[in-house]
Amino acid sequence: MKNQELKVGILFSLTGTTSITERGQYQACLLAIRHINESGGINGKTLIPIVEDAASDPDVTYQKAEKLVVSDQVTAIIGCYTAACRKKVIPVLEKYNVLLFYPTINEGEEQHPNIFYSNSTPNQQLLDFVPWLIRHVGKSFYLLGSDYIYPREINRYVRHLVQLNGGSVYGEQYVALGNQIFDKQIGEIRQMKPDIVFSTLVGDSTISYYRQHENLGLPQVIASNVTAETEIKAIEPKGTTDYYSCFSYFSSLENAKNKRFITEFQRIYGTDIISSVMESAYNSIILLAEALKRIDTTSTDSIRHALAGLSIDAPQGKIMVDRFNQHVWLNSRIGKVNESGQFTIIWESENLIKPIPLFKDAFPAEDKDRSGFNKSNLLQSKIMQNRCLLSELKKNLAGLPYPFAYFDEEGVMLETFNSDSSLAPSPLLELQPGETISKSPLKKNGIGAAFQNRSSSYEVTKEIDRKSNRSYMAAGFPIMEKENVQRGVLGLNIPNDSSKSTEHLLSSIKSIVQLCVKLADSQEEQLILTDALHGITDQQVEALFIVKEGKIRFQNKRAAELWELKHDFIYSVLQEFLSGAKIEEHIIRRKDAEESFEINVKNINSITYVSFKPLPRQQLRFALNARENLTTDDLIGLNSSFLKTIELARAASKIQANTLLLGESGTGKEMFARAIHNESPRRNKPFVAVNCGAISKDLINSELFGYVEGAFTGAKKGGKPGKFEIANGGTLFLDEIGEMPLELQTTLLRVLQEKEVVPVGGHKPIPLDVRIIAATNKDLFQEIAFNGSFRSDLYYRLNVFTIELPPLRQRPEDIAKFSHYYLEEFNALSGHQKELSKETLSLLVKYNWPGNIRELGNTIERAFYLAGSSTIITPEHLPQEITENSQAIKGNHSKRLDQSLHFVKSITEIKQKNYANERQFYIQNLMTHNGNISQTARHLGISRTTLYQKLKEYQIETRKVK
Repeated sequence: MKNQELKVGILFSLTGTTSITERGQYQACLLAIRHINESGGINGKTLIPIVEDAASDPDVTYQKAEKLVVSDQVTAIIGCYTAACRKKVIPVLEKYNVLLFYPTINEGEEQHPNIFYSNSTPNQQLLDFVPWLIRHVGKSFYLLGSDYIYPREINRYVRHLVQLNGGSVYGEQYVALGNQIFDKQIGEIRQMKPDIVFSTLVGDSTISYYRQHENLGLPQVIASNVTAETEIKAIEPKGTTDYYSCFSYFSSLENAKNKRFITEFQRIYGTDIISSVMESAYNSIILLAEALKRIDTTSTDSIRHALAGLSIDAPQGKIMVDRFNQHVWLNSRIGKVNESGQFTIIWESENLIKPIPLFKDAFPAEDKDRSGFNKSNLLQSKIMQNRCLLSELKKNLAGLPYPFAYFDEEGVMLETFNSDSSLAPSPLLELQPGETISKSPLKKNGIGAAFQNRSSSYEVTKEIDRKSNRSYMAAGFPIMEKENVQRGVLGLNIPNDSSKSTEHLLSSIKSIVQLCVKLADSQEEQLILTDALHGITDQQVEALFIVKEGKIRFQNKRAAELWELKHDFIYSVLQEFLSGAKIEEHIIRRKDAEESFEINVKNINSITYVSFKPLPRQQLRFALNARENLTTDDLIGLNSSFLKTIELARAASKIQANTLLLGESGTGKEMFARAIHNESPRRNKPFVAVNCGAISKDLINSELFGYVEGAFTGAKKGGKPGKFEIANGGTLFLDEIGEMPLELQTTLLRVLQEKEVVPVGGHKPIPLDVRIIAATNKDLFQEIAFNGSFRSDLYYRLNVFTIELPPLRQRPEDIAKFSHYYLEEFNALSGHQKELSKETLSLLVKYNWPGNIRELGNTIERAFYLAGSSTIITPEHLPQEITENSQAIKGNHSKRLDQSLHFVKSITEIKQKNYANERQFYIQNLMTHNGNISQTARHLGISRTTLYQKLKEYQIETRKVK
């Protein structure tokens, strides 16, 4: 039965100060072993865990590791949480040539052949985490850690990154493992007042410090690259301190694999608290099993070889073993502890991050030359430079039963192939990659002669293999780029068999080599173009597909990832565009089950460029009264005209020119203004909005330009800055610019020209750097030409970049989307779950919406509350003008049965109905507000002047409310 078993050592601390973290790793290993055995084991063999308690003690860890190897004869060991324990067992690993899987984040500076590092290196965690903290949280750090190898090494990185990114380290302290008293450190933090306490505390010390920090009400946030879900659960935070951590895995990750992983863990161990090191322990077992499935031995060298380049779909997503350094390519994610004690992921890397275990490689010196690279890196660089030619040579010479070796232009042997042939003599194969012709026996034979002579023909010598006493021929084939420029040499050993003619064979090989060079050159040109495209496109958020003749010819990294995740969705979208008529350019939005995309399609000659831009989830991202972080990605709509408007807004965000937004009231002009500002270089400066139609003529001058003390009776002591001064460095949004008094327009024009403002009652000008975004629902051309109410020179000063927003009635496909969006927000705010009936939605889509998006939002809110306890919003909950509009449409349809006879009559009736509906709309709103013009205008989101014009247009008389 033992032959049907494979033993694996599980070596974690089940007791002692670090057991709070390590016990979860031990459980994760057992879960992985259970999953492997339930799915058939490893090539029919059962994986057996042999568990030992490291007791949070390096000396105990050493003893238990030797016991697992010598007595239990395990295939490999998983464990050793602390760096001290890991380093302690290295002599055991070396002595018995056993592999340790180390599933904890490591401090770097180590690449041991007997250790496989299955969690993050410092660069994978910190190179993004520290700069992110400086940008979003604060610039000053206090470093607090447990006193052992890992925290001190990690803080080398932290200090360096803080300095590189313009921050400061105020203090640095270390305490013994298990320490519970932090009076000294807390005193220093109170005195120094850093923005961030960066913690590398582990085990019980973490819990003690975090609780004391929060109980004492220290204002600093705590950031850590070791504090995970298990520690947060034990801390039981009260929510008064912000906690940030950075790992490749958080249990809050939303994907099917992780959900199954958490469900299984909870079912077996009764908890869903899973940390990064626990998931990494699980992955370590899975990786070991996958490597063992590929080989028919349990030797450490074979396992190591099978692991290189291996990738798996882990609970965190795809991970990949590096081919050269026994570390793992991982994502990086930043999480913030939420009210439920879990981490909300607030940032993650777009792609897997390469592990760089050595500090000098993560932060190479600027003057480091080629000699600073180690031999392995240099050899790999040479192989990559010759990869196309090597590939073609191996492919086209695979049928010949002789050993070949390729030497580059410096005579360095890069690779041998066909080496498993039993017919081939061995001298050529005794060379190791990296050796040179000039320092080997090859220097004097045909291979060396080909390298020295640099001729266009091959060189051949007869040799004797001293070990086997067999004779053979050594042939060298020079590979020339152009005249007298040698690219490399292909070496060959052939048994010296006089019964066979070798001349024809050598001539044929020469022709094959020449063909391989041509094929490789062509492939390299293609790779250069592809690499250039990748260099240009891999940093962009969009997934780019380039299609020609119905086939995908290129895809950037994001596209490759998207194709793997959403193959069916992407294929259906591409088919939609490639099967229809070729439109030069168009933009659409599409949504699959999980995500929405804005898709830009361009056809240039016979090539189609299709880019997918992910859009953020709308629900609850921007509450009804909190939109200061809004961008164009958050603007709702599928209408093609609207999508082009969004593209114009994005273009406007990249320039500094004054921008004019045109559109009816309620079309979202302020939303567009905010989005343009938030995507511009001024995003971190003020955005100040002024409704020129809502401020009285007497106050608008002082509101815009401010005033000095004593400028007028009742003026505030010390004066008051105006909107221009408040917006300095940022953006000033002048809404309803068409309502601005004519005399003030002259002053505004001067401010825009001189780029300075003089407060009311003042004499000293204040320099300004303000970008103007103006908006109006008026036809300013008409105001200039016929009413004389707007200055033409001011119009042309503002109208550098114009964006016209389509009214909602021209976007019928967006009405349903807006309706559901507003309903979802009210559902979330109230805790209820209501939905629109089909008839209700149909009425909303048919309505004309004179108040546009604002009116639609008000209608949904009104209907939501009128529905009361009902979960369905029906037509009776809608305003009368909307239901009447539907009846009018039905009547109009019946009168159009004979269009040729009643066309004119029908059109007239429709106009009369629309007129009646809109008139009724304004009467109803006036009645709701007891005839108060100001309240009605405010409710409708229009100016009092605009409302008066509507009342005049619809012949509605009002009386002032006393």
